Amino acid sequence: MPRAVLLSHDWVAHELGHLEPALEARGFTITRAYRERADPIPEGDLLVVMGSPWSVASGHEDAAALAEVDLVRHWVWAGRPYLGICFGAQVLARATGGDVTRLSPPFHGYVAIDTDSPDMPELAGPWTVWHNDAIQTAPSSSTIGSLGHADLVFRTGRAWGIQPHVEVTADTLERMAVALGSTPGVYGPIVDALRADAPGNAARAQSFLDGVLVDLLDE
Repeated sequence: MPRAVLLSHDWVAHELGHLEPALEARGFTITRAYRERADPIPEGDLLVVMGSPWSVASGHEDAAALAEVDLVRHWVWAGRPYLGICFGAQVLARATGGDVTRLSPPFHGYVAIDTDSPDMPELAGPWTVWHNDAIQTAPSSSTIGSLGHADLVFRTGRAWGIQPHVEVTADTLERMAVALGSTPGVYGPIVDALRADAPGNAARAQSFLDGVLVDLLDE
């Protein structure tokens, strides 16, 4: 069975939500590695890097975040499948020659995104987009989804970067927002919209993530 190695914090943006059943449906076993515990990255067939309050935006990086960029750069250069969600997408952008810049103010919303991908109509969303930093992909990457202020979904080689939190449910998003110190006035409307759209969101997430995994497994 293929193994998916998931790198995350152990206190925030660590819940897999829609991602876990998508991986299991494709036959993956899941091995967790946590940043706080300095867990080594075990061998695996797919590396998944989850969200983080860390930054790789120009002028806002810290050493741990840049070390993660180096890890991902070596993984991707070796031609190994990679999936980055939110911060994991920003790390991929930096690792492959793109830019990440600080947003002012941050962007929080449950929104449709711009895409012209005929193979993945569900990518239009809506999705939970929650980020402090904006991606501009490298010329070598294929941008598949965006908003006016940032590239949101892109592919480079056997690696996908997905800025929207396609994995979250209403409950996991609320816990993430509380852990980050957000206020109900910010996260409440997004959680409510996600909860109202729960069946549609779950169906889109499973379809989209399955398409990404099929692409990553296709050698």
